[in-house]
Amino acid sequence: MPRRRPSTWTAPEQRGAFGGFIGPKNLLGLVQGTAPYLFDGSVPAFAAPPATPAVPLDALAPGPLGWWSVLRAAERLEACDAPTPEQLTDYFALCVAAHFATVATFVPTDVDTKIRAHLWWRRPPEELARQRRVALATAAWDITGVSARVVEVDQEVGRVSGHDGERLSILCGGALGHLAVGDADGLAELEAAVDAELTRQAEAFARLARAPGRERDLLVLAASIVHNAGDVDQGLSASWGKPLLRTPTGVRLRERFGRLAHEGPARYGGAFARAAALYRELLASEGHRHYPLRETKLLRAHPALLLPVGPFFDDWGATLASWAPWTPVERAEVLAAVVQGVRKVKGQEGYYRALAGFDRVRRLDAPELQPHLPSGVRAELKDPTLRKKVAVRRESFESSLFKRARALLGR
Repeated sequence: MPRRRPSTWTAPEQRGAFGGFIGPKNLLGLVQGTAPYLFDGSVPAFAAPPATPAVPLDALAPGPLGWWSVLRAAERLEACDAPTPEQLTDYFALCVAAHFATVATFVPTDVDTKIRAHLWWRRPPEELARQRRVALATAAWDITGVSARVVEVDQEVGRVSGHDGERLSILCGGALGHLAVGDADGLAELEAAVDAELTRQAEAFARLARAPGRERDLLVLAASIVHNAGDVDQGLSASWGKPLLRTPTGVRLRERFGRLAHEGPARYGGAFARAAALYRELLASEGHRHYPLRETKLLRAHPALLLPVGPFFDDWGATLASWAPWTPVERAEVLAAVVQGVRKVKGQEGYYRALAGFDRVRRLDAPELQPHLPSGVRAELKDPTLRKKVAVRRESFESSLFKRARALLGR
């Protein structure tokens, strides 16, 4: 299928082109590089650009695809050495949208400290209000197409994912920003939103912990909410906010929301403490950043290739083995990247499971792939330890993991 050329700007911006921050043009280029399908027309859900009326970027944020609307209107924001307060708010909206679109891709944009710290500091009250509306609007943003790290709990609780943690970190950073200027009402609104989201996630864990047969979802959820609790800590850790955390209000925020996975196990019904126990015992080795896969641009072509939560990579590996657009040369390149991941990331199981899923669909020693694999990769694929792990059936691997999870919960 012929692809439309992405709508990109041609001239790059200089370093720190937006008041010392990455320029809007360069930031959008990073999003286009890691998630080209959001712009090139190759995925039907993103084939028709959204309507973007001539309003400030923050006004485009409401709605399930508010993040996409902001990205598609990003060219309105020009680089400048000394942005106005209004322009900084537009830039905040763009950074939040860019982070949302890429945080679960192979190469996330590096703007997280901006949206949970720098861009909340010393803001005029009217601009804080605009940023607060963007932060709160993210609760309605649809992650379909930008993440495979999702648990569908039930109709009432809905989805839980790592994106919820990113949102929490922005809300917590915003709470400190409002505390810094004495905006009690704005702070109360953000604090209530944080509490509601953490309550929802705790309820999700409680429901899945009680549900026989949903151990896989429970473990994926545990990994997600432990990550999310860490995001809360990140949101409360801005260097300029440390004096604020020693005030009575700051102490209350820290005691209510801080270090949920490490201290105060009774908070939120103990859900975060119990999730942390599962994560430490069963999943900690899978929590790396997948650097071995970042250079493989073939993996960025479609949302169906996004990586799920490890170690549950069997289906992902099967997708790699059967992805129709790839030639044998391209498939061998992707296979080599996964094998190199096995070599570089010690203690993980997810890459082995990806190879097992691949092998079920298309043998790892398939003749059409062998000529295109580096000699070191071919040798690695013959390694007895690798072959033994790949030979473990998915059902056996997961059954053992699930039994251990239930035993830990029963302690």
